[in-house]
Amino acid sequence: MTDPAPAPGRDRALAFIESNMTGTGVQALRLARDMGLNPLFVTNGMEKYETDPATAGAIRELAAGIRVCDTQDPDAVEKELRAHTLPVCGVVTVMEYYVPLATEAARRLGLPGLDPGAAQDARNKLRTRERCAAAGVPVPRFHFVLTEEEIDTALADTGLPCVVKPVDESASIGVELCRTRAEVRAAVAGIAGSAVNSKGQARVPGALLEQCLFGPEVSVETFTYDGRTHVLGVTDKLLGPTPHFVEFGHTFPSALGEQAGAAAAVAVSALAAIGFDFGPAHVEAKLTPDGPVLIEINARTGGDFIPDLVEHALGVALLEQSLRAHSGERPDLEPVRRRGAAIRFLAGRDGTVREVPDAGILEHFPAVVAHRVKAVAGQTTTWPANSHQRLGHVMAVADTAAQAAAAAEAALCHLAPRY
Repeated sequence: MTDPAPAPGRDRALAFIESNMTGTGVQALRLARDMGLNPLFVTNGMEKYETDPATAGAIRELAAGIRVCDTQDPDAVEKELRAHTLPVCGVVTVMEYYVPLATEAARRLGLPGLDPGAAQDARNKLRTRERCAAAGVPVPRFHFVLTEEEIDTALADTGLPCVVKPVDESASIGVELCRTRAEVRAAVAGIAGSAVNSKGQARVPGALLEQCLFGPEVSVETFTYDGRTHVLGVTDKLLGPTPHFVEFGHTFPSALGEQAGAAAAVAVSALAAIGFDFGPAHVEAKLTPDGPVLIEINARTGGDFIPDLVEHALGVALLEQSLRAHSGERPDLEPVRRRGAAIRFLAGRDGTVREVPDAGILEHFPAVVAHRVKAVAGQTTTWPANSHQRLGHVMAVADTAAQAAAAAEAALCHLAPRY
């Protein structure tokens, strides 16, 4: 695909490998433009983005060029980047699934980035477990299973209930709490029955079966640069009902005090265990009665607008600093304020939406700084089994995290669709 002429004064390109549909990808493209860079969007095709005309339109508007190639193939991506008119100063992605490829492309081009081996270890939940367990980081008891015999052996160790999940998905896709052997067999068969994940990437048959952990869930937002991992803070998470593990809210910073501090220490140890040496990470943990236990490492900024929460609360523009680091600049990670921010997500139910409330009512909630409602009248909805099925969100900012959470929850009540 032919690139348009670069904007005057913009002599470097920052390559973006694919995008999500939640808004962070478009945010990143806009930030790159604001930083004086030419965003180069690399994709295997724009068709999938056309399902959300606003996202597709924004990508076309903000990208200085769109290059189409096989974004599962590092050779193809390297070829496209080397052929670009302007020198490429960095390679980034906001999508969990493409982090290993982006880091490999950056390595081949001699650009800043995370070690590709660490990216692979973070992307594959089984490899994360194995590396962290070997380093003494607390992880759930776990097994990789496919056959009936392997399932029985695993259950003898983990007990019931247990959690079954793919090793290579995101957004809670395919993650289930199983209370019986029959549920375990069905969950494993459902994962193993597909040769590819939700992004069409090849997967090894089988599933991760692990001990069910009980307690609050948090995420630790970090940034590693110049050999040091900076902990920006801990986010409290609000999960929906089992058997799924859909996230319906985040509050930053955490209200959990010493427990949050202990979770941060586990996160830093986990990152060290996989050799994580560059950029942002979003590390999830459960706060069990025996202490924090690692859930997963995401080698990227958090999803669900968590970077926005961090920026509102601390004044650290996490997404922007990631782009700066990846393009060869030094990130600024120093907080300039101490406030609280929260986001709450809208869930539907089984049925057909009759009416969507007017979001104008949110003017009565001065703490609300952002919102989106995706539901439309006539739409058939279901209770969310993963994050993509949520119907919208409300974000609020206040002097404290508790005040922000209360404001977001109060405002969300007024956006619930009517059935």
